[in-house]
Amino acid sequence: MAKHTAHGYLVDDVYKEAEEYTRIFGHHPSRIDETFAGFRFDDNKEFFLWQWKHIEEHVGEEVMKKVKYRDQQALRCETIEEFNQVCQELKTKGVPFISEPKNYTWNARCVYFLDNSGHMWEIFLWTGNTPLGDLEPEKMKER
Repeated sequence: MAKHTAHGYLVDDVYKEAEEYTRIFGHHPSRIDETFAGFRFDDNKEFFLWQWKHIEEHVGEEVMKKVKYRDQQALRCETIEEFNQVCQELKTKGVPFISEPKNYTWNARCVYFLDNSGHMWEIFLWTGNTPLGDLEPEKMKER
């Protein structure tokens, strides 16, 4: 089964929230741009801030209206076979997917579903170079 690798929040202003997170916890992002900030803790765990508007533009406004809370869990697969297997297992168990599997511009194949409480989950597979996004800490200071 895919590994739980990330937990994050869906926010309006990535730079503002990243600056606050860094101020409070002293942990700096390993990558950041206006749509996403990743705070890597080790090879398998990451906390992230993802711009709500960005994900909404890519998965759709109607899909995002179903999301009750602005947090997300992410499960990473290592191969396309594992990705397809996990998706099939979850479908068999009646998991309510809110999107179809799709390749996205951030170099990942993703599918999204909601748990019973309305939290958004992502199953993903890196399809290109990772991580995508530049480290732009100076933009946190410009705000």
